[in-house]
Amino acid sequence: MKPRLSALAGLITALLAAPALAGDTLLGEGRRLYRDGLRADGTPLEGWRPGGGALRGRDLACVQCHRPSGMGTVEGVSIVPPITGATLFAPGRQPTGRQPRRAAGMTLEDHAFRIRPAYDTPRLARALRDGTGAGGAPFDALMPRYTLSDREVDALTAYLRSLAATPAPGVDDTTLHLATVLAPDTEPRQQRAMLDVLRHCVAELGPRPGKGRRSWQLHTWQLEGPPASWPAQLDAHMRRQPAFALVAGIARDWAPMHEFCEAEGLPCLFPNTDAAGPAPSSSIYLWPGVALEGRVMARHLEGRPRLPRRLVQVFAADDIGRHGAAALAAALPDSAQIHIDPASPLPPLAEGDVLALWLPPAALRSFIARQPALPVDAEILVSGTLAELDRAPDATALSALSSSNLRVIYPFDEAAPRLARLVFNLGGWMSSHGLSLARDTERVQGNTWSACAVTARALYTLPSPPTREALLERVEDAYAGAVSTSFPRFTLGPGQRYGSKGAYVMKVGANGRLEADGDWIVP
Repeated sequence: MKPRLSALAGLITALLAAPALAGDTLLGEGRRLYRDGLRADGTPLEGWRPGGGALRGRDLACVQCHRPSGMGTVEGVSIVPPITGATLFAPGRQPTGRQPRRAAGMTLEDHAFRIRPAYDTPRLARALRDGTGAGGAPFDALMPRYTLSDREVDALTAYLRSLAATPAPGVDDTTLHLATVLAPDTEPRQQRAMLDVLRHCVAELGPRPGKGRRSWQLHTWQLEGPPASWPAQLDAHMRRQPAFALVAGIARDWAPMHEFCEAEGLPCLFPNTDAAGPAPSSSIYLWPGVALEGRVMARHLEGRPRLPRRLVQVFAADDIGRHGAAALAAALPDSAQIHIDPASPLPPLAEGDVLALWLPPAALRSFIARQPALPVDAEILVSGTLAELDRAPDATALSALSSSNLRVIYPFDEAAPRLARLVFNLGGWMSSHGLSLARDTERVQGNTWSACAVTARALYTLPSPPTREALLERVEDAYAGAVSTSFPRFTLGPGQRYGSKGAYVMKVGANGRLEADGDWIVP
């Protein structure tokens, strides 16, 4: 009797679970259609635009215009409306508040999506296949017409209903929780500089009490111990008080935070790090880190009559210089590769060899002091970031390297214009809060203020309920607030995850100072 009862219980459990599994499968199919333009079997979605040719796959994905959040966008005079479930499957709503002025006798013809009836599955199928809205108005030619089965319409319906359907972590009725990270691999002075700016900025730019908006609360996640223990500490902080987003923060090697943010879907916005994570989806970085310097080195060398005979790279295996060295090695696969630990002797260099140094200041000075005279024609490339040459207006640390072919990869604005820009855009604000710019902390201070200002602009324009996907999209649009970063060129856009994307190749001038040896390079 007992085996029969057990079998019956198992059958009941399976039957109860079947609808949920079917729903999850349908949701997954809808997500793939929406984000990737792929059907359940992996074949590309097909369709067309009026007056245009056939389209397939990613070119037809809804995410291209309606964005990952489903909240749409504005491009010139074209409005891409929101299509989240709460919006799409309810009647259109006209904006509240003051109405636009118009002359006597004139009527205002509003956008069709604001005066339409609610969509249901048949109306959505007609809209997707024929380009006819719920109210009978034809769609703009920008909206594709799709070849979709009934199941695919159901899958898209399920996915659209899921968008913004559940509250985002870190948000309640009264408070939006933000966090910042302090990693122990950075100097305490740099940590204090970052935290002082961020705390004052969040307090000043956050909503005032009684204005009907959620207040912003900033939490400091102080990490301890070796990097291997950081993921567990991050998880504990997140479980104790979920954060809607991480803002700024500081770490020499951001890899544990990057992996945490990507796994959690947690927006990590403009951390102060020189080792940014690869292929981010939930993070937006100030720049790609020292890996960018490696790619710029490769572009610089590709302009030579011939590629290096041997590429000799000096870096510590446990330091972030390894990322730059790996990027340079990957970009020059046809050159012989030699990797040297900073404490090891340097092999004799010959004509056609290139020496790349990925060393922090003390290690760089020690390495140079141990070397005999290098060949005058040796090509020597130095990471300006790791050597911390952004903190020094001159290149005295490199004076022992007498090669005329010495070049420094410098991903920042030149020292004088950068300081002038920081003083103009940030100096008064810092003085008003009892803070001061310093040569050794100005990069962290300026970058942190920009991170806070851009995030604040984005937070004020979030839809209700706020979602993390919408925050990332608003940050992409609000980058113009990044007026105090250390970079001469800083731009974002849909899907972009690094604000600064290039570097200068610098030489040591007659006065001992670094000066640009050519234009800004974007590899």
